[in-house]
Amino acid sequence: MKKLILAVTIAGVACLSVAGCAQQPKAANSQEAIEQAKALETAEAQAKYLISQANAFVNSKDFDQAIQTAKYVLANLDSESKEAQSIIEKATTQLKKMAEEKAAEMKKSLSSMGQ
Repeated sequence: MKKLILAVTIAGVACLSVAGCAQQPKAANSQEAIEQAKALETAEAQAKYLISQANAFVNSKDFDQAIQTAKYVLANLDSESKEAQSIIEKATTQLKKMAEEKAAEMKKSLSSMGQ
């Protein structure tokens, strides 16, 4: 039992530190993140910072800002960034999922009003 608790604790800590489960963006929006990144010396450092901010936007469910940030990386810093491409894909999928859920909710509301 103690080994199981230890394993779960280690997995939780790893999730928080490696995957950024609780990571919050330092910038309020994509444009602010881009402006902050411009203060960094190299394009590589700027891209790394913006990828971390885009991931933080995804984690905070701010998918539009994540997409804008990742698109900036691809257009201006690293056109082949797999991380940026993955963020766009993940955020787009989540936006579609949210839209489908809202549409289903509205359909259910409308159908219950007609009864």
